[in-house]
Amino acid sequence: MKHPTIAVLVVALLGVAVLGDVSAQNGSSLIVAGQSIGKLPKPDADDSGMGKYRSVWLSKNQAGKETLYIFSVANDPRDIQPRNGVSIRLIRVTSPWYHTANSISTGNALPQILRSFPGARATDQGQTLYDDAEEGIIFEFAGRATAGAPCIAIMVHPPGEANLTTAKDVNDILRANGIQP
Repeated sequence: MKHPTIAVLVVALLGVAVLGDVSAQNGSSLIVAGQSIGKLPKPDADDSGMGKYRSVWLSKNQAGKETLYIFSVANDPRDIQPRNGVSIRLIRVTSPWYHTANSISTGNALPQILRSFPGARATDQGQTLYDDAEEGIIFEFAGRATAGAPCIAIMVHPPGEANLTTAKDVNDILRANGIQP
């Protein structure tokens, strides 16, 4: 069975990761729903096993700890081409440096987000996650998304597929790698 992919992640032996052509064409901080979020440095923390890879990068130039998270899977067991590669299933960012073509980034409130992504709908009872599944983008809020509550994370996933990782999940990976969130 073939699965759609966001991009192919090429991992060199030294652990340096580079996102495919989409981010290179659109700039290093551009979010493209269903496709990409910027360019990738070497990860600060990871959790891998059973053909699944969860990697976290921490901001090096801000007082707070902004994160970039990527969940990818090995292609071969899933009959995805290229068979010796991996496919990215979810990208999550907390830094406002990353933004969509229409300038949506973390820090934006729900009304601004809904103007740009009118298909976004609450996916949980607490209304902390809003997913535009058709576009392939999720917006996370620290609490109930109200008119003034800022978005704390943006996730990009393959359009039509439900994937998500919360702040708690990312913090668990950091702690497992000896890093305090």
